[in-house]
Amino acid sequence: MDDSTPTRGGRPAMHPASLLLRKILVLNDTVEYRMRLHLKTNETDFQAMQHLLQAGPTTPSELAAQLHLTTAAVTSVIDRLVRAGHVRRLPHPSDRRRIVVEPTESSVQEAMAQLMPMILATDALVRGMDDAGQHAVTTYLDGVVVSMQERIDAMASAAEGTPT
Repeated sequence: MDDSTPTRGGRPAMHPASLLLRKILVLNDTVEYRMRLHLKTNETDFQAMQHLLQAGPTTPSELAAQLHLTTAAVTSVIDRLVRAGHVRRLPHPSDRRRIVVEPTESSVQEAMAQLMPMILATDALVRGMDDAGQHAVTTYLDGVVVSMQERIDAMASAAEGTPT
């Protein structure tokens, strides 16, 4: 930060885009809370569902690693999601001793029915911009992703005691 950066209460004054991004992150927490209520899941089970919706069929050990849980804990998560009708266990395609877990079609449809209006509205906003506007939005959001990933990596390295 250089000396020309305005401050507010000893902290740098944030650009309106940064303030809006923060608001989006907070609203995302609220959307996730409402989705958990709608799907009747707890936070951990919902995180598992999110991962499965994005990654597709996953082994329990891969899911445990993604959620930073033990395999025993993720087994309980999967059991609850199976009972609720959100996921199913299937034989692994190449190793008959293993299984994969995937979301049920009804659960995917239920989640998408709740999320698609928001997804389509935000997609229409960016598609309604000219090429320069779309490029600016994409460039900004790509920078946000890079910045967030760098911070995650730095915090993980610090926790593990390894230099970044």
